[in-house]
Amino acid sequence: MGTVDVASEKPKKKKEKKEFKSPNTYVILMIVIALVAVLTWFVPGGQYELDESGQAIAGTYQVMESNPQGIWDILVAPIIGMVGSETTDAAISISLFIMIFGAFLQMLDESSILKIALKKISDAFKDNMTVLITILVAVMALLGTVMGAYEDAIVYAIMFIPIFLALGADTIVAIMIPILGTQAGCLASTVNPFSVGLASGIAGVSPGEGLIFRVVLLIAMIALVSFIIARYAAMVKKHPERSLQFFRHEEDLKEFPMAEGDTKFTRRQAIGLVVMCAAIVVMIISLVPWTSLIPGFTLFDDLPVWIAGTPILSTIIGSDITPFGSWYFVELSMELLVFTIVTGFILGYKIDDTVDIVMRGCANLLPVALVVPLARGIQVIMDAGGITATILHFGEMTLSALPPAVFVVVALLFYFILACFIPSSTGLAAATFSIMASLSVFAGVSIPLMVTIYSMALGLAKMITPCSIAVMTCTQAAHVGYGTWVKKAAPIVAILFVVCCVFLEVGLLIGQ
Repeated sequence: MGTVDVASEKPKKKKEKKEFKSPNTYVILMIVIALVAVLTWFVPGGQYELDESGQAIAGTYQVMESNPQGIWDILVAPIIGMVGSETTDAAISISLFIMIFGAFLQMLDESSILKIALKKISDAFKDNMTVLITILVAVMALLGTVMGAYEDAIVYAIMFIPIFLALGADTIVAIMIPILGTQAGCLASTVNPFSVGLASGIAGVSPGEGLIFRVVLLIAMIALVSFIIARYAAMVKKHPERSLQFFRHEEDLKEFPMAEGDTKFTRRQAIGLVVMCAAIVVMIISLVPWTSLIPGFTLFDDLPVWIAGTPILSTIIGSDITPFGSWYFVELSMELLVFTIVTGFILGYKIDDTVDIVMRGCANLLPVALVVPLARGIQVIMDAGGITATILHFGEMTLSALPPAVFVVVALLFYFILACFIPSSTGLAAATFSIMASLSVFAGVSIPLMVTIYSMALGLAKMITPCSIAVMTCTQAAHVGYGTWVKKAAPIVAILFVVCCVFLEVGLLIGQ
């Protein structure tokens, strides 16, 4: 009998269990585009008759010939998303804004202005991170409720990341504040002209109806979101290994450093900081809908008219100036570029050095800027396939016979699903609200409460959907996988959804 040479036997290696790694942002968005394209092969195309203002008329849905989207359509969808089409707004202005904001940040980073400013904030709140989180969430929510802050969440996220890393939190905390904060404000929109204003106008009611109810909702959302974020931040600070981003904590600290040593500003740096703050203030002022907030206040509207009517000024400055309150990404990009160049001049940089800084800053945020057209590509496929109207018609049939208490919950869920694919406040309202407003009247639900349902669903969806520019740009900039974000955000969105349902039932009881 032969003997077994135990010594010669090699121990069997255990197979290492490979951890699932979430695909990057671009892959996820292309997968969603492809999945929506597959839907166009099974969901029939349809259309509604439109009134004079371009709004869909309830009860006029008709099946139309389907237009299934193929491989070619999938591949060109992001390109169309960038340059725009008859049915889809171009993303290029948003992408350009993101890149120019990168240039603005690069200028501040080169001079250490931003690092010193963030270090001072970090030192001021090193013993009370909860207070800082509450303040920032409240500010973000106010921007959301007043002017619909959304695409610009990336601006605030990039500034928050170094602060919260220095305070012992992680990058998830830093992006939760602008994403959840702004959308808590949008969810409880008070005077946001892009959601409440537009939807109310379509339905023929005043945006002021239901305002007090939404103010109470706003306060509740600020408190709840602040508590949730602060609780997670405290847990991460106490147990860093429990952070969802613990695996790259050291990398994050290197990539988003805080200033060390002497944190005093030089004279030039101090002036540069003032310019930086002025740029942010101008950006906010230019986006606030002043005439909606203060009826009769026409200063910002009258000023461009006066300049245009003054021969010398109109020749030197220009006669086609966009007034504050009506600015969008074209004007914001121009403003930030001007402030960036002015800051370079103040800091004493040569013009060639300033241009070099601008180019490097734009390049730094190019990967984030390219997320925007990919997200828009999903809407391109839906519109080209003609399935948006069909999905809306399904909701129309489902909701029409429900009692009020059930209607408000199902309407919120239906609008949430729609908003996950169409996270544009103006696009969603234009495509759906005339029909949904008619349905709410038949169900015994007031139109102002239906406006609130629309705002709630939109805010909730933009916290988590891969079509959300805020979610995808912030997670990309912070190196947080979309799967990781969903793991953290889904339970929070579920809690907020339940709270919204409770508010809606209370709204019914008190006759909102």
